[in-house]
Amino acid sequence: MRHSGYERHKDDWYVEPAWCVHALVKGERPFMGTVLDPCCGGGNIVRVLSSHGVFAGGSDIQDRAGGTYPRLSYEQSLSISLPTNVVSNPPYGAPEDFITACLAKTKDRVCVLLRLAFLEGIKRGEWFPTVPLARVWVSSKRISMPPGGTDIPAKGGAIAYAWFVFEHGWKGDPVVKFLPKVGEMPS
Repeated sequence: MRHSGYERHKDDWYVEPAWCVHALVKGERPFMGTVLDPCCGGGNIVRVLSSHGVFAGGSDIQDRAGGTYPRLSYEQSLSISLPTNVVSNPPYGAPEDFITACLAKTKDRVCVLLRLAFLEGIKRGEWFPTVPLARVWVSSKRISMPPGGTDIPAKGGAIAYAWFVFEHGWKGDPVVKFLPKVGEMPS
């Protein structure tokens, strides 16, 4: 099975480009409090958020960054950290469970990078009204996410991705927006 236009990584670890995280920060209102990426891989999201002055931390089920981040499941990390927000490119196996767990432990927002097709499906259509989906940030440029831990270069993205923002207290329908451009967006 292929994800992100690449052969599937055994742990669903795909590396998002820094520009799409910068674009999320530019589009969203400022992050207050702490931000956790409980599936941080090599730490891309944590580094970008930190470069914007956001107090961000991460963890992952595997050591993918030379001991920089604790080795924890996302459930353990959420329970220990009790973050205000979560920003993550989570594994694609059970995104509803991941989002629900993050919403249970946060106070502000949960922002997840998922395929735009996450909007589809009968079961998901029944799930969406139970969660506070506030915004969907669609990227006009395809996001290429090669598998982590490889030398495979990023190539033109084959799949449409978006940031899904779940905001505590949100009422009403979600708003669809387009990620703002940030400097030069490399391919």
